[in-house]
Amino acid sequence: MYFLTEKDPNYTIKGSRDPLGFQVIWQAAGRKLIPHLSTVSNNIVDFQIICLAYTIKKELNIEDKDFEPFFIRFEQMMAYTRFKNKSDKERGFNGVDKVRKIMTTMPSSIKVSTEDQILSNQKAYGIWGKYNRPFTDMHITKLNTFDAIYSEKFKSNTTLNKQVNSILKKETRLKMDLLESFGAALEKPLLEEKELFIKTVLQDTCNQELLLIFNKNQDWKKLSFYELIDYLIKNSTNENFKAILRYIIQNEKTISPLNRIFRYLQTKSYWKNEDIEQDDFISNCRNAIDTTGFDDTLRSLALLHSATNLDLVKGIVIRNETICNSRNSSPWMELTEKGVDVNHFEGALYNLDYQPEVNNDNTYFLWSFISLYNQLN
Repeated sequence: MYFLTEKDPNYTIKGSRDPLGFQVIWQAAGRKLIPHLSTVSNNIVDFQIICLAYTIKKELNIEDKDFEPFFIRFEQMMAYTRFKNKSDKERGFNGVDKVRKIMTTMPSSIKVSTEDQILSNQKAYGIWGKYNRPFTDMHITKLNTFDAIYSEKFKSNTTLNKQVNSILKKETRLKMDLLESFGAALEKPLLEEKELFIKTVLQDTCNQELLLIFNKNQDWKKLSFYELIDYLIKNSTNENFKAILRYIIQNEKTISPLNRIFRYLQTKSYWKNEDIEQDDFISNCRNAIDTTGFDDTLRSLALLHSATNLDLVKGIVIRNETICNSRNSSPWMELTEKGVDVNHFEGALYNLDYQPEVNNDNTYFLWSFISLYNQLN
């Protein structure tokens, strides 16, 4: 399924992954439908953990300056708890490799500390870095049921309560025989907790039209990216919803082929102008684009699809130069009088099976939504 290809999201754009600056384009299109999720905020247990952490902050009056180090220790504590849960261990979570390595030694206790983290930078790459923004933007804590649900989870689990107090302001040892008792707080959301997440995590900008269609039947589960969007359009009467989906289709049909051509150019160190003009892959890697709703940037990219091979290549090489200049880095390619010099080869790709009207490269946050939907059902 092509639409499930995952890409790091919204926090730091790395030039090696995004030489044409397309990430910000597809994410802006995705935000028209799915306002808060990122490509890595896709695990419901991570949402449960951050909900618990903010509840504990309130219950124990943890000051802001103390909350971050507490959160680091709390995530470690819950990571070992999750590892004891077979389904969560198989699904994976932030820091699972470090946790697995430690757990294979079968220790009787484990150190929980801000110095001995389960990721190289737990704040950036763990739950804090990946979920704080969507959690805040969703306003989960403002729902009437939030306090009751998570205060009860915390207060009713006396073992968890005691352990939390022990890690509040210092590192500590976590006894392995207590992990299963902590796990009750991370059980699959049901009843009011499930409804809380449905209202917040599964939001869209069209009165939860996406959720309504998914709930009607499960025919969509085996569809590819474009098939899924066509299915959603056919099964909706919400005109705004359908217009957004059509925009997403045209957005992807614009940028995905251009990305593939750029990656294809990277497979050689030098291209002669005549070779570019005669190249079948570049000639065929095009789509007919409906530019309705496009801004100037997208319209200029769409126009490349009807340009000659050489003008198309010049267009994406110039765009790469513009993007690299904005990042104070060197362009990956250089136009010469007789052709194109290629200076950077990371990410080079030539896929003979790629079909520009069928295949996609970007997710528009649909994978995250679908993953969370499946975890809640």
